[in-house]
Amino acid sequence: MSEKEKNKRREFLNHVCPAVAMAFLGVPAIQSCSSGDDDTDMGSGNNNGGNTGGNANAGYTKSGNTITIDLNHSNFSNLQSQGWIQFTAEKMLILKLSSSSYKAFDGRCPHQGVHTAWSYNTSNNRFTCGQHGNSYDTDCVTPGNGGVLTCYNTTLSGSSLVVTT
Repeated sequence: MSEKEKNKRREFLNHVCPAVAMAFLGVPAIQSCSSGDDDTDMGSGNNNGGNTGGNANAGYTKSGNTITIDLNHSNFSNLQSQGWIQFTAEKMLILKLSSSSYKAFDGRCPHQGVHTAWSYNTSNNRFTCGQHGNSYDTDCVTPGNGGVLTCYNTTLSGSSLVVTT
């Protein structure tokens, strides 16, 4: 093979191979290597107002691994009206089961740790990660993609919900 033919072959491969590789691997590779921010609030309107104060003015207090939530505080009104909230300040999901029963979960997706992109489907009792589409049962046992939502202990005392992480 002559030097000219080798150069043409090399030039051909240099131009065609990247396009072929991109056609086969492009979209999955680009999506999986996205530099997107998984911590972006998707604007679901179900968070607790985004407060980060951790004090009574924010509607909750934190002492060690215990969080006490004032259920009458305006930051937690969605819990009363919609039955659940994304408690973004503490990376937690809270679900109202009845007037006297609540469940709390680690708000980080077991799949990739996203904590601000949740929705809740009342018909099948599952939280869905809006970032990746994975859904998780609220029974704290049935795994979804990546694992089970971690459940926290809750106790209701009057209008205060105490969550122990």
